[in-house]
Amino acid sequence: MKIGTIVQANQKGQIVIPKKIREAFGITPDVPLNVVQTADGISLYPMKEMYCQPVSDQSPYLDILKKTQGAWVDEDWDSVRKKRKKIELAASRKRKNAW
Repeated sequence: MKIGTIVQANQKGQIVIPKKIREAFGITPDVPLNVVQTADGISLYPMKEMYCQPVSDQSPYLDILKKTQGAWVDEDWDSVRKKRKKIELAASRKRKNAW
């Protein structure tokens, strides 16, 4: 087993990557790290570039979202908030009067 710099995790499971190692790999607060679980432990890889597939109008995911958008899609949210506020205030008064 190869022994390098030993660090210890805090209560949240966080560790500090030593400055010497961060500098060697160009790890800054802007660089995302790929954390990989291996059979022997954990490996960290700084990611130089990330590629995302752009979402187009013909995306199958958009079709699924349109089909499953739910019953509230055509609701007027201002009226929903007003109705909800009236109902909540009435329930609050009822509880208060019960005491």
